[in-house]
Amino acid sequence: MRKILASVAVGALALSGTTLVTGAVGASSTTTTTAPPTTSTTAPTTTTLAPPVQGAANLPLYLNVDTVVGSGGTGVLKAPIGCAMTNEFYVGQTVVFRMSGVNVATGGTPLTGSNVASATITVPGVATPFTMGYGNHGTAAFWSYGWNTTGYATMGVVPFKLTVTTKSVPAVTKVVRQKIKGKWVQKRVVVKKAIKAQTFTYTQAGTSANSQLTINPVPAG
Repeated sequence: MRKILASVAVGALALSGTTLVTGAVGASSTTTTTAPPTTSTTAPTTTTLAPPVQGAANLPLYLNVDTVVGSGGTGVLKAPIGCAMTNEFYVGQTVVFRMSGVNVATGGTPLTGSNVASATITVPGVATPFTMGYGNHGTAAFWSYGWNTTGYATMGVVPFKLTVTTKSVPAVTKVVRQKIKGKWVQKRVVVKKAIKAQTFTYTQAGTSANSQLTINPVPAG
């Protein structure tokens, strides 16, 4: 049975859990109390909540990451529906990694080829990281890479890592006239501060193994 790889928010570093970064205010661990029905004599139960999956810090990037099965193949390797979202693959099938997102630090700018320096995927057992490309897919554009798993030797969960490095944004300035000690002078002022390039990493760490990318051997016969 195929299992769906859910998209999550990721962050600046692969913290203790999966990271796709949000720019929302970080939240610390807290507790929630569940009261029993009014007619029950059972005492309320309190559960300590873990940190958010994207981490507890204020993060300036939001990513959406998933995997779909690529079209092609024959026999048991033939995908019944190309680009169907799943995390279960047979060795020999093509895993298509997809990523989209926004840079919260720049006011929610979509991550495109113009403001991203690099987007790569590292897979254990594969020497060279995969370079994602930004392009059209139907009526939308996003980042993707198709990995043909033929010959991949390690079966089971694949703890891949997706790393995104943004481009720096220069400061915006303008010239204004100011009157200083009775004289008009021109002065250049900063309208928008420069934003440094930053690197962010997404992993599936901390999520259930059932929802992580998994490579299975081809069934015998």
